[in-house]
Amino acid sequence: MDLLEYLKSNISISNSLDEIINVFEEMCKTPIEEDLLLNEYGVYDFTGENLFYFDLVRQYPDGEDEYYQLRVSIMFCPDVENCALEDTLWSDDSDEDFFNYIRNSEGYAYAKKQTIKSIDIRIDQT
Repeated sequence: MDLLEYLKSNISISNSLDEIINVFEEMCKTPIEEDLLLNEYGVYDFTGENLFYFDLVRQYPDGEDEYYQLRVSIMFCPDVENCALEDTLWSDDSDEDFFNYIRNSEGYAYAKKQTIKSIDIRIDQT
């Protein structure tokens, strides 16, 4: 099973944020040369509607000087609290374990207590 299908078959709106992160972390154990991980969160208007995004991304070369980005976007309704939350971390920007960093972040502490509005699992190319 490819990585995108693995994520799509193991993540749904009924999963908790913890379960989603665990599935993403498990997927990241599949070796890919030169991959980087990204976690970013904040309120963005990507679809014409402000939403709080909590994104997990695995980026790797496409073989032609660009990159694939395997992305799990977890979206929540915006509110006063999450409008003040924003962070971006690449796995090579910290000596701390990437998934420990995520689980200790303000965005995670906020999002794990909220109801997920929707989830988008996709692969993009830069």
